[in-house]
Amino acid sequence: MESERICPKCGHKIPWGQTACPFCPGARHWLWTLRRDTLLLITCALLLVLFPITGFVVRNYFAMEESFAEEWFARGEQDLEAKRVVAALADFRTALSYSHNNPLYDLRLAQALMQVPDSPEAGAEARTYLLSLLDREPGNGLVNVELARLAARNHDVSGALLYYHAAVYGAWAGDQVTKRRSARLELVQFLLDTGQADAARAELIALAPGLPADPALQVRVGNLLLQVKGYDDALRVFQQALSQDPLLPGALAGVGQCYFQKGDYALAERYLARAVHQEPALVDATAMLTAARDVLNIDPFRRHLGNPERARRAVLAFNTARARLESCAAARRLDLNAEGINRLQQLYAQADELEPQAQQRSLSRDSELLSRVMDTAIEIEQETARTCSQPQGVDLALLLLAREPGGARP
Repeated sequence: MESERICPKCGHKIPWGQTACPFCPGARHWLWTLRRDTLLLITCALLLVLFPITGFVVRNYFAMEESFAEEWFARGEQDLEAKRVVAALADFRTALSYSHNNPLYDLRLAQALMQVPDSPEAGAEARTYLLSLLDREPGNGLVNVELARLAARNHDVSGALLYYHAAVYGAWAGDQVTKRRSARLELVQFLLDTGQADAARAELIALAPGLPADPALQVRVGNLLLQVKGYDDALRVFQQALSQDPLLPGALAGVGQCYFQKGDYALAERYLARAVHQEPALVDATAMLTAARDVLNIDPFRRHLGNPERARRAVLAFNTARARLESCAAARRLDLNAEGINRLQQLYAQADELEPQAQQRSLSRDSELLSRVMDTAIEIEQETARTCSQPQGVDLALLLLAREPGGARP
């Protein structure tokens, strides 16, 4: 066995199998020869150099990820605008893989999922994303309105109402007033679509006073008020539109329709005629104008009419109603000459009794008789409208005559 060797320089024993003394300063790495404080200073200097490098690398990595995310998101927006829904879904998912939990990307993905036709799974996934966004920002108006649309599509009326109301009073980016108004109008349309006219009217009444000076918007709100029979409120809105644009066809037609529904056919005729003159393609206004003129031409109780003209109109009304009664009975195969309890038979007997007196000479001298003749004609029109088809022309005018303000009697 080899004997132990002693280092002649340091006096330490040299371990077996080594030729040089590991304890001598000349045998160590140069780092180990440095003093401890010097070594710490070198280490700190290296760290100071490496930290910025590491930060730069990390920032560059995240910047590249964000760049990729933005690129894929932009492609998704283009695909969604072009109605390429499947491609848009893939784009938005890729964008989210580079930028996790980005609220805008989550929202766009949810909106794309909502455009997938006939897919309950896509709708459920969209709802998950939207609810997650709502948890982060409960008052977000856009998220609430998207949830309302999704609920409406799923026939969840109570859910849609909840989210629509949250959207109406929620927080919106940009012009909050305009976006809240749009959400309320969308709510109104949903209420109309689901047969909740009274609730829709309440929302429109709340909306109307705050409308801006925008004739097109005022006409839109006015037409919605017409749908819920809010004629007085609609009239005010249409008149506001006319104060800014006196020749606006939609506003003229709206005012005319309001007066028509209120039974003021003279004012209705005036505004509807102006509307049709400005825009002949207004089909509904044209039909209403014809009806208003028919009422004005058949009404024997209008002011400034002479007795002969009143009588002539009453005779025309009576004969028209009697012909309508006979036509209605024939369609129902009802014998008007037979005795019975049918209201049409009773009215025919009443008209038959009045016929000898329903002559122009008699009616021009007896205003009370004229009123009885007109009452019978109008009653016939009302009953035939309930029993048979809806009237047209002079028959419709007689039916409308009963709605005139004050009962249409002097």
